[in-house]
Amino acid sequence: MRFRPSVTAAGAAVITALALAACGGSATPTANSGGRVVTVVRTQTVTVPSSRSTTETGPLTNTTATKTSTNPQSLGNQCTASDLTPSYLGSNGAAGTIVLGFALKNTGTSTCRTYGWPGVEFLSSSGGALPTGATRTSGDVVGSTPAVVLTLTPGDTASFRIVTSDMGPGGAACPTASALQIYAPNDTATMKVSVPGIAACGKATVSPMQPGLTAFSGQGGGGQAGGAQAGGAQAGGGQAGGGQAGVGSGGSGGSGVSGG
Repeated sequence: MRFRPSVTAAGAAVITALALAACGGSATPTANSGGRVVTVVRTQTVTVPSSRSTTETGPLTNTTATKTSTNPQSLGNQCTASDLTPSYLGSNGAAGTIVLGFALKNTGTSTCRTYGWPGVEFLSSSGGALPTGATRTSGDVVGSTPAVVLTLTPGDTASFRIVTSDMGPGGAACPTASALQIYAPNDTATMKVSVPGIAACGKATVSPMQPGLTAFSGQGGGGQAGGAQAGGAQAGGGQAGGGQAGVGSGGSGGSGVSGG
């Protein structure tokens, strides 16, 4: 004879309650008048909001660079190559740093105005472009040269200077320049002036145009001023600072086109 295990209704209720408790429900045994145990199951549904992390990026802040400049169109009759005659004022320097002075004289018949940095490029004896690498500056080893608007009447002169080195990388020798090609500020026509064997090592700075011969004053020299008269140019209330003067980059034949 086989015996079967007997499970009472009460035992089943307990098992059911434990199972429901494990599943998160609740069981309440209730006895009725018939002696049977009835299990009442109450299921509670809990909605858990999803946790979502959102990263918000605020608006970007744009930084706008401002600069002081003079609109070339506001200068009126600008000085161009047809109005000007260049001349070499001389050189001075030591310990590898050479200061070169140049003048632009108004040899035209009318008054003109100029502002900013000339374009420059060293040339070989055959007229080929040599490394120049000129960078605009309003202050160099000589001193401060703020950019100002200059008014040149016929016979007046403006000047600028170039500070360069006569030593190449590692002390190597540099090509020798026989001339300097010049572009007046905001002009694309070229002028040329001879220089006595200047080393073109590819690194230089150029000043903005200054009144008279002041860009090279106190530097000595002995170059040919080309009839320039010191103090002839009149500084006309221009704005000091960075115009849009592009300096001619010698490099391997840069255009040297200038801006004011």
